[in-house]
Amino acid sequence: MESQVEQQTESTVKVPEEFIPVPVPDSVMDYWKQHTAFLNETYRKISPAFGKKKGKQILLNDYAVQLIAGPAYQPQLQQHEILSGIGKYEEWQQQSCQNELQTVQYDHLFQIQSNEQDRPTTVLILGVAGIGKTTLVQKISHEWAQAQIYQEFHFMLPFNFNDLRNLENVSISDMILHSYPYLKDGLEIILQDPKRVLFIFDGLEESNGTDNYNHGVAEENSENVPHLSPEWKTSSANIINHLLRGELLQGCSVLFTITPTAFQALDLPFIKKHAEIMGFSEEQRRCYFLQFFEDPKISEEMYQCVKKHSMLYPLCYIPTYCWIICSIMEATLKTSKGHKSDPHLPITITQLYSSFIYNMLKCHSNSSKDFSAVLQQLGEMSYMGVCNNVTVFDESQLSKYNLQSSQALSGFLQDIFQTDPSCKKKLYTFLHLTVQEFIAALMKSVHTRSDDITSLLDEASQHSDGRGEMFLKFFIGLTSSNNLLQEFVGKKDEKITNNVLDWVKQKVEAQLDREFIDIDAFGYLYESQNTALTQTLMKKFSEIGLRHRKLSALECSVLHAMLQHCNVINNINFELCNIFPQSLRILTPVLHKSKHINLNKNYIGDLGMKWLSEALKSPHTQIQNLELEKNSIKSEGIKFISEALKSANCKLKNLKLGNEIPEWGHFPNTWKLQLADNELDELGMKYLSEALQNPHCKLQELWLHNIGIGEAHMKLLAVALKSPHCKIQELKLFHNNLGKDGAKLLSEALQSPHCHIRSLALGGNNIGAPGVQFLSEALKSPHSKIVKLGLSKNQVEDEGIKWLTEALMSHHCKIQSLGLHMNNVENSGAELLSKVLQSPHNDIQYLGLMFNGIGEAGMTHLLEALGSPHCKIQKLDLEHNSFHDVHESEVYKLVTEYMKTRPHAEIRLPTRGWFCGNAIMSMKQHLETF
Repeated sequence: MESQVEQQTESTVKVPEEFIPVPVPDSVMDYWKQHTAFLNETYRKISPAFGKKKGKQILLNDYAVQLIAGPAYQPQLQQHEILSGIGKYEEWQQQSCQNELQTVQYDHLFQIQSNEQDRPTTVLILGVAGIGKTTLVQKISHEWAQAQIYQEFHFMLPFNFNDLRNLENVSISDMILHSYPYLKDGLEIILQDPKRVLFIFDGLEESNGTDNYNHGVAEENSENVPHLSPEWKTSSANIINHLLRGELLQGCSVLFTITPTAFQALDLPFIKKHAEIMGFSEEQRRCYFLQFFEDPKISEEMYQCVKKHSMLYPLCYIPTYCWIICSIMEATLKTSKGHKSDPHLPITITQLYSSFIYNMLKCHSNSSKDFSAVLQQLGEMSYMGVCNNVTVFDESQLSKYNLQSSQALSGFLQDIFQTDPSCKKKLYTFLHLTVQEFIAALMKSVHTRSDDITSLLDEASQHSDGRGEMFLKFFIGLTSSNNLLQEFVGKKDEKITNNVLDWVKQKVEAQLDREFIDIDAFGYLYESQNTALTQTLMKKFSEIGLRHRKLSALECSVLHAMLQHCNVINNINFELCNIFPQSLRILTPVLHKSKHINLNKNYIGDLGMKWLSEALKSPHTQIQNLELEKNSIKSEGIKFISEALKSANCKLKNLKLGNEIPEWGHFPNTWKLQLADNELDELGMKYLSEALQNPHCKLQELWLHNIGIGEAHMKLLAVALKSPHCKIQELKLFHNNLGKDGAKLLSEALQSPHCHIRSLALGGNNIGAPGVQFLSEALKSPHSKIVKLGLSKNQVEDEGIKWLTEALMSHHCKIQSLGLHMNNVENSGAELLSKVLQSPHNDIQYLGLMFNGIGEAGMTHLLEALGSPHCKIQKLDLEHNSFHDVHESEVYKLVTEYMKTRPHAEIRLPTRGWFCGNAIMSMKQHLETF
């Protein structure tokens, strides 16, 4: 299958001289020829589970895979790796769109990347079950045998852990000859040059005793290093462990594959590089459907049908899921009497697997009538594996569960199991990990006493790595609603159903009092498909907090289904939830129910704004407050939101479009994908300005901080602020670049009789004293309505304070709150402000002067002003200024006298904290300790 994925940027590579391909020595040439011939024939074609249709094999030349490069890391899974992988895939897709995705070609894994110091000798390939790790290993082995890649290695030795898992008291030589006996006579010569040997180990999670990989050579008597020779004997697990650590055959290279769940449990700090399999791209999914159905028209119809299915399509990044879904669709087509374009598809994961197993059982219904017994035995073995992380079973284990003697083994079990023909010993794995989990849940749903249900569910939900999550979903889905498999396992027990629903109800109700809910509880409720219970529970929710929980498209689909049953929601918090445009599209039909939506720090982008605008224009919309800080929104996104603001249906009053201010903090570790911030160019401001002038626009609060607004932007915004239809009352423009000219334009707008601005935040705009002079004219205007003004970090200085105080003492000025932090205000400026506090026209209740240069004289003026009958100060902030020598008793006297008449006032001085009227005695005691 040819990959039509657009190539992403790959790190530049460099090859050390010693790893430039050199001819194979004559001494091993015959063995090399025999070995390459063997690998070439063995791996020329693959028959993966998802290629079984009609016995069809896939030529390895047609198989394409995309690897994501990066330094080795330890995954921290909190949910099932399959579900976690959906979110990771979406992150990669977004990085790809931003040209930030760093890929590595499978034939460059051992070359030095631009960000690496040394050539890696141990590389791991990470990937969830069924994503194609084994197929990639086969492709690498085949192309090496074809002399296409990795010719710096004279011998490539691929191994499957299944074939090595029970080898004891063996040497590395024994291990090699176990798989490649024809190398016997030449092996000693081959291993004399380890740097020309590449070992490949596929499926570390399937190895016995994975704890062995958490320990180094110390356990094996590290003082006797010579014993680590090619003939040193121990278990196969220890052999591999020391190869990985470079303690055996020093200089050789090792490539191994593992699942995220298994890798999380291991301690392998010596691995410095990994590559992760991305999974099927959209184009690869479409190609797979074409290969499966063969008829181009039918395949396209089927693909489009699945693509519209928000619960199933996200899973298709895994090839095995494509096969499962296609198999179900094929069976449906056979019974749909020609209605090809509208096949019936499952709506839950449980229903998907129920259909899959049902079709498989139906195909073999003539081979055995006793499927109930077979499923019970198979389920018991599956459940043992789920509980103990066992995914590989040998014939003795099948015999233990009475599976060998079953007549169904020749039919159903052969289809549900897969074996590796390259293994010497016959071993069995389920077609996919989730198939094993489903069979385990199916058995437990029928053969568990109703009194044991709660403990069973509690135990499954307590696995910190999420390994019990799919089992839980399957169990709940199978016991809570009717399913196809009752024909084979019997009818469900109503007591079990009731107990399961009670457990789900308890989990969901526990979220009502939480600030941030656990969406897994909603997932359980969704799998139950119990409409009455869902309606009853979801109507109780008025707040949905999901901050910091990464939401995949699949989880957004669950959330969409749940929110449909809610009444009006006061607040939905999606901050830092990794929401991408397609996920937002899934949520759009239900977002109109919420009054306040926080989408800060996601990956909404312009496309996401398109879907969001649909919710704002809905005739049923309740959205009044919308936060969209740091979402990579550009002019096209502003255009969408502006169109929504013009809609008569739109009720939006408050809109935040800014970016995080760097000095206020930093992103948490969960913020991994660095995208461009929201940027409002002139075109975007033009769209927004036009919307604000529309009579239907109800916006009252607008946040545009830290998005590059300058004079040109301000000119467009000023036009809107002077419009008779503009309703903006609160405007936050801090941390932009207005300068004095932008301040002049803003001042002219503020003097308009149509301007309604009451709160204005202009901190960090470099307006200086000239800009303050312009703004002062607005404050003195009879049309001025501003009561709250923020001017911090603007280089106002004492000169600017002079212009400002003239305005503040005007009888037209209505300022009640004034922020002047970090403005180089000194004693003369403080003295001027003290006169304002004593003015009969003064309404100031809050004055912020932190981080200035006010000394003893300035503070004395300000504190003495507190004694004026005209002073209305409720909060005065003087922290971080230059005075230190004022006598504490004088401070106490001035503050105490003022607080006698204002017991709730707060005065903050350097190092002394807040002086609160209702706690004056404790503050007195605090002062006496100075």
